[in-house]
Amino acid sequence: MPAMSSNVPIMPDKAKQRLCQRLHLHAAEQVDILLHAMKAGDAGRQAVVLSPRAPQGYEPPFVCADKTRYPWLPARVRIPANGESPTRYADYAAGLYYVLDLSSCWAGSMLSELPQTPRRSLDLCAAPGGKSMLLAAQVELRDHTANEVNAARRGILRQNAELCGLPNTRITGLRPDQWGNSGELFDLVMVDAPCSGQSLLCKGIKNPGCLGASMVRGNAKRQRGILLAAVRCVAPGGYLLYTTCTYDPEENERVISYILRRVAGFMACKVPAMELYQTWLADFPAYRLLPHHEAGAGGFCCLLRRDE
Repeated sequence: MPAMSSNVPIMPDKAKQRLCQRLHLHAAEQVDILLHAMKAGDAGRQAVVLSPRAPQGYEPPFVCADKTRYPWLPARVRIPANGESPTRYADYAAGLYYVLDLSSCWAGSMLSELPQTPRRSLDLCAAPGGKSMLLAAQVELRDHTANEVNAARRGILRQNAELCGLPNTRITGLRPDQWGNSGELFDLVMVDAPCSGQSLLCKGIKNPGCLGASMVRGNAKRQRGILLAAVRCVAPGGYLLYTTCTYDPEENERVISYILRRVAGFMACKVPAMELYQTWLADFPAYRLLPHHEAGAGGFCCLLRRDE
C-alpha cells in the first residue's frame, strides 16, 4: 500500500459538504471515497495501446491482467499485471506500444460507436498523443491531423507519432479558432480538452488549486471557446468526441449542455457499452468515471454527432 499523498489537504465536514454539492455526489460517503483515492495517489492504472508498428499477432513481453471486466476496452489495448512496468522493455523503446492511463482508454472506447472509418480526422488538443494512438488502434488512419498549439508539447507529440509509426498523419500547431476559420471539415474531431485535471491527484501528481472554483471556471470558459471552434470543423454526419480528466460538472456536463443549446444540428450519442457510467447530471448521453469505479483515475466523455 503506497503512502498517503500530501497533495490533498484534510477537509473539514463543511468543506466536504461543499465539494459534495459542487460535484453533485449522492452522499458525503462518496466524497470520502473520492478524497481517499486522491490522498492514496494510486488510483491511476496503466494500460498499453498496441501501435501501428506492432506486427500482426504481436503480444507485449510482460504479463497482462484479465480485461474481461472492462467490456468497453478496445481490442488492441492491454492492461499490465500489477507490478509490471511496461516502459522498461525494449519493445516500448521500439514503439511497439504506447503507455497511458486506463481511464484514457475508457474515454477513447467511445470511438467504437463510429459506424464507419472516418475519411478525415482531427485531434485538436493532441499532445502527447494518446487519443490519436487509441484512434489508430480502432480504425485505419486515412487522413489524420494531430494538432497541438504548444510548441514544446508539439515536439513530444511528433516524437511519439514517429516512434509508434502513426500512418497518414500530419502534425500541426494552429489555435482552435484558426481551425474554426479554416474551412476544413473532418468526419471526426477529438477534443481532449485542457482542464483542471483533478484526476491527477489520484495518480499522486501535485496539482495545486485544481479543486478551487476559480480554476474550474477559467477552464470551463476556455473549453466552451475550444468547442465553439471545433464544431465548425465537423462535417455533416460527422462526430465530435469531447473528453476531460476532471470531475467537476462545470467542465463536463455543463460545457456540453452549453454547446447543445448554442449550436444547432448536434446531438449526443448513446453508447450502450458505457451505460454503467451514464452521468446522473445530464438529460443527454454522457459518461463520467470516478476512482472508485476501479477503471483508472477518472474523467468524462461525450460523443456528439452533427446532422446530415
